[in-house]
Amino acid sequence: MNYSELISYEKKYCKCKNDLLIIIPCFINYDILVKHLGYLSKQTFQKFDVVIVLGPNFDDAKLFNFLEKNNFGFGTIVIKRKEDTGSAGGFFAGQKYGMENNYQYMINADDDCMPVDPNIIESLYSKKELGYVCSTQKLVIESNYKTVSNPPCIAQYTLFSASMFKKYGFFYAPLYCGAEDSEFLQRIANEKFHIVSNIVEHPYTIAGKFVLKNPSRQWLYILSNMIMLKLNMSMLNLFFLFSLLTALSLLFITMYGFGLFISLNTLLFSFTLGKKAYNKLNLSIKQTILTKDQIPVNLETINDRDTRYLEGDAKAKLFRIFRESFPYFRKDVVILNTFSYLKIIMLGSFCRTLYFKMDDGSYMLISKNSSIIPHIAKLFVVPVFAVFYFILIILLFVPLKLLKQPRTMGYGLN
Repeated sequence: MNYSELISYEKKYCKCKNDLLIIIPCFINYDILVKHLGYLSKQTFQKFDVVIVLGPNFDDAKLFNFLEKNNFGFGTIVIKRKEDTGSAGGFFAGQKYGMENNYQYMINADDDCMPVDPNIIESLYSKKELGYVCSTQKLVIESNYKTVSNPPCIAQYTLFSASMFKKYGFFYAPLYCGAEDSEFLQRIANEKFHIVSNIVEHPYTIAGKFVLKNPSRQWLYILSNMIMLKLNMSMLNLFFLFSLLTALSLLFITMYGFGLFISLNTLLFSFTLGKKAYNKLNLSIKQTILTKDQIPVNLETINDRDTRYLEGDAKAKLFRIFRESFPYFRKDVVILNTFSYLKIIMLGSFCRTLYFKMDDGSYMLISKNSSIIPHIAKLFVVPVFAVFYFILIILLFVPLKLLKQPRTMGYGLN
């Protein structure tokens, strides 16, 4: 697959051709991109070029007008994708551009990961001989601007030498959106990396209202990891988490739980990835949305601002969420905020009725367990079903995975 086959046009601003390229895929959000470029304009080190990989529906004219009015100290290349290829395809196109234009070093940068430290590029570039250099990432909690330390992410201000891509290949574009960075990380697992102390900030959005507006995104990450990642002990934990979540969703999530369960199994056992899987999981939630006058008064409220859900291992998170959810058994509850998608599903299994308040003032009906006897019966069924389903995945899916797992080493190299 050649670079020229991926794009509809390429346009340059300012003088381009340094040996460092920053790759920023941007699908549609103009305001975030402008904010990001503003931070780059304040960097102490300006000897780099930026390639902005636009989605097919991006407002080109608005961006062109902005770039013509702002004479940045760095070179800017705008390329437009012919079709929506997600974050994985965006990074792939940028990496192909960098390799075909002989850049020696490339930095992957999600458009919403902000280089708030004016020395971040200088620090990454000063260690370029190492070939693999990560920034220090902070997750920003939008409500009160709390930050939580997070392990380095290779899609959020990590520098790679061109020789790394020549050795291992590029991001796996067919993944579309989900697991592309973790899959590449497995390819380069034996490579040593260095972390600079300089900070970048990324919003924490993989929970709460964001996921509920588009449930497919969270499930796509789990599904993609199960199909793409190598078998090890952490994969067994992922298989069990998937089994538990699908069991809870099937038995307790109102309206679309059954459809979600069928879609997930169809995709998993057919090894369906990427955009096709995303569209299949893009379930309609309109039927679960209610107005304020449609929900009962005097509901118990949960307004969770605790960032502990972002820290610790999976088992610790699971037990903590269970302990905090169980006291709401057979209560009518509305969630105003939480940072844990798992907690939403867990509460849905214990509450008599569970709602989630959306940004626009409407409410989503998560679960409704009207009668106590069926409710208790389903709670007893969940662990049995989850264990049975976990064993079924091991017996049926793992052999299939050993036979069909895509070979991605060297992906995209001619």
